[in-house]
Amino acid sequence: LASDPALAAADLDELESHLRDQIDDLESVGLSGDEAFLIAVRRLGRTDELSREFAREHSDRLWKQLVLGGEPSAEKPERSGALAIGFAVLAAALVKLPALWSATEDVTLRNVPIFVLGVLAAWFLVRAQAVRSSVAIVTVAFVGAAVLVNAYPFAAGADTLLLTVLHLSVALWLVVGVAYAEGRWRSDRARMDFIRFTGEWVIYLALIALGGAVLTGLTLGVFTAIGVDAGRFVGEWLLPCGAAGDRGVARGGEEVCDREHGAGADRRLHPAVHGNAARLRHRRLRPGGHRWWFGPRCRP
Repeated sequence: LASDPALAAADLDELESHLRDQIDDLESVGLSGDEAFLIAVRRLGRTDELSREFAREHSDRLWKQLVLGGEPSAEKPERSGALAIGFAVLAAALVKLPALWSATEDVTLRNVPIFVLGVLAAWFLVRAQAVRSSVAIVTVAFVGAAVLVNAYPFAAGADTLLLTVLHLSVALWLVVGVAYAEGRWRSDRARMDFIRFTGEWVIYLALIALGGAVLTGLTLGVFTAIGVDAGRFVGEWLLPCGAAGDRGVARGGEEVCDREHGAGADRRLHPAVHGNAARLRHRRLRPGGHRWWFGPRCRP
């Protein structure tokens, strides 16, 4: 166990202390030392209370999701999906808001990253019921970006506006990472999770965009066949609103995939699987004869 990088010295001391306490209790009822040791090791792998204590003590570790997976989720999948769609509609409405006020294209362009990424960050904060520090950081960052980008006197026809929008999108995406980390943005593990999320989000976004392009082409073809020109509606409303809203829908699709492929119900296994610390593997037969495997094999 000492060779496992996931276990600190304090973890090993706590495991050893718990093991010795179990051995002492068993010897006090008449068992020999060898018998007490074997039974104590067996119990150490099946003790649900010990696993939950480690999970709460090291809440930043990924294996907490395995140990506490049997507890009911605070948010139902239906509510999560409806919340994602609601924020997607909000992002689409905000993107069209400057046009309704007869604003110029430059004003709309400079505010698009703020509207779209701001709604995505807000959805993360609401979904996770984020701590005040994360809410404050995200709010200050987006409000400050909105003030700076709208107060700066961009020259007409210059490339400065385009460069600003590109760099602003990257900077605000990092702020979205603070909201995604749920208060753990200083953690290396949380930052790696956000990098993974970024890659998956781009993939889902590309798939949704490709599907949307096909449906848009079919829509234009159908209306053209019946003699109706839908090009203006598609260019002014369908494409901008769809491009703004699919950011949130892409994230919602990723959550659905996680729930169906191991991040949800599949992780709610018997507590015996989670008896030891991070990345330890414990093998146990299910009624059907299948086995569960996690991490390196546990050796006393």
